Amino acid sequence: MKRCGSDDRGSALLMVMILMVVGGVIATGLLTYSQAVIRARPALHERIAGAEAVKSGTRMAITLQREFGPSDCFTGSTQWTIAGADVTATCTSLSSYTTGRGRVGTVVTANSGTPSSIITPTWAGSVARALSGDVSINTGAMGVSSSSVISRGANDTYSWTEVPTPWWQMVGDLDGVTRTYPSVPQVPSYSRPGSQASIGSCLVYFPGRYLGTTPLTLTGGTHYFASGVYYFERPLVITGGAQVVFGEGLYSGCVVDAQAAYAAAAPKSHEITGKGATLLLGNIATLTVQESSVRFNRRVSTASNRGSEGVSIRTVNFGQSNVSVTVPADSVLLADGSTTPVTSHSIVPIANSTPVSYRTSTLSPTTSWALDVRLNGTSVNANRFLADGYIFVPNAGVRVTGTTATYAWSSSSGVVATRVEHSLAQAPSTSTNYVTGVVSQTIQRKVRLSVAAATDGHSAVSTAVVEVHADKSYAINSWVIDP
Repeated sequence: MKRCGSDDRGSALLMVMILMVVGGVIATGLLTYSQAVIRARPALHERIAGAEAVKSGTRMAITLQREFGPSDCFTGSTQWTIAGADVTATCTSLSSYTTGRGRVGTVVTANSGTPSSIITPTWAGSVARALSGDVSINTGAMGVSSSSVISRGANDTYSWTEVPTPWWQMVGDLDGVTRTYPSVPQVPSYSRPGSQASIGSCLVYFPGRYLGTTPLTLTGGTHYFASGVYYFERPLVITGGAQVVFGEGLYSGCVVDAQAAYAAAAPKSHEITGKGATLLLGNIATLTVQESSVRFNRRVSTASNRGSEGVSIRTVNFGQSNVSVTVPADSVLLADGSTTPVTSHSIVPIANSTPVSYRTSTLSPTTSWALDVRLNGTSVNANRFLADGYIFVPNAGVRVTGTTATYAWSSSSGVVATRVEHSLAQAPSTSTNYVTGVVSQTIQRKVRLSVAAATDGHSAVSTAVVEVHADKSYAINSWVIDP
């Protein structure tokens, strides 16, 4: 009897042959790809040599840029030989921050102002030589919008031009063709009694609200106000050869922010932010300096207190209009970029706590000095006042007096006041120790450093974006290496 069914003998051989063909095609493709990659990619030792060369070149470029400072790129393009490799470094400027910001150097806000509203040292020879940048004097009476602008001309002379512009449109940073009236940051959260920590002999102060009416007097010793915003309603008096630095930056203090934040007695909520410091004056607050060293580092803020950017000293104003002066009400710049009237601004520092807010400066436009500096000391190091940011006190005056030559005075980012008096009897012993108005300097620059290294026909590339500051500190924003 014959058995029915299929016969699959030989099927396995067919499958094996098909798989061999497919495998051969795959293997051929892999071999072809591998050969192409091997030919295109350099040997491992060449790649390592190239990567190390561009790393070294980038480090060298960063060091040179840091030493050169923020004024410009340290070079357009330059070449070195590092470990036998030809290295090319190229610098491209991305952005910069200058102190002048297009500001008018000195603005006098008092109604019906005249050139006598500005007193400059007789040894300077002329107003033009004594003041840096342009000058604006409010020549209008109450309710009249008029300013007289004197612009620097040839041979350090000034020419007067009457313009139908109120003084408050002549202040602030220039943005294209308009100026931005300075805002204030939101009110600091915490009340401070005075110094709250010490590191060695250095007394440390923290950003916050300094309330009351009794003056806070610093007599002698060394003092450091950590970076941030300080709101005073009480007078601040610095005397007796005290050494005081506000904020971290170009001028070195007796400690730095990191030390202040981690001091044993530092408050848990220290509110140290950004770099530099801003002193806000409300109620009866003033700043008086007598034969001491006071230095303000320019404020570089954060989003939460952007209104303090570039400001050293500022009065808080709820607005006034009288026979003496007209001052607009301030606005508060919030973290989200919006603004709110200072009269309605408040914050709640802690859940369910009482809201806190600003109080307007009550200084007299005709008799009060928001900033009053006396420089009669015998040593420049203990007889100086240096403000790297805006001095903006439109409802009161600014005065500096002195009888000796051993002093230093600098307010190089602009002054706005009802009147300005510089009664300095003698020229400073060092000619550069007197600066007032606006001196435009680049204090921060961001650059792209591109470094390429050629080794045995192979090229490795490194790109770093670096921020360089005037105090020679720097930050590497990004650094990418393609070996």
